[in-house]
Amino acid sequence: MKLLNRILCAVRSIWERAPLIPVISMLLFGCQSITSAESVAGSPDAFRIERINPSTMVDTELFGYTQLVTVENARLVFIAGQGPTMLDGPKVAADDLRGQARNAVDNILLALDAVGAGPENIVNLRINVVDYNPRMLIDIAPELKRLSKDGVRPPASVFIGVSSLVLPSTLIEIETVAAVPVAN
Repeated sequence: MKLLNRILCAVRSIWERAPLIPVISMLLFGCQSITSAESVAGSPDAFRIERINPSTMVDTELFGYTQLVTVENARLVFIAGQGPTMLDGPKVAADDLRGQARNAVDNILLALDAVGAGPENIVNLRINVVDYNPRMLIDIAPELKRLSKDGVRPPASVFIGVSSLVLPSTLIEIETVAAVPVAN
């Protein structure tokens, strides 16, 4: 049954004129890839972001991240760690994790906009949190959701507990990697 499902997924991909590489990866890893980005069907030079949760690994979409992300024909954008400090925006208290996460996400969205990108272009997040524990997700997750476009699998990501960040009052800092089409 798994083999039949893989074959049907490959046929669907061919039908949608996807390049050969994703077809092969679907046959090898299972039909759990969703492509989300601009692309020109059948063009070998097409910009493409593919987010994959192989059937041989835990499906992490429920947890808000994707196991593998591949990028083709793109320019990578590395956004420095963004924290709660904003040029124009609300100041947040040192103990307001949700407010700090909101400001960090706002900063990331501003940076993406500066290069003509959006949340759909994010391929990786590294979330650094002071004295991290899973209960903190109640405050952080709703803000991180703003970095995922509806209908698109989330980027690859990792939470890292740290002892401190740049300022004693900073509780969260988010590093971001995005992919944008190469300018012609």
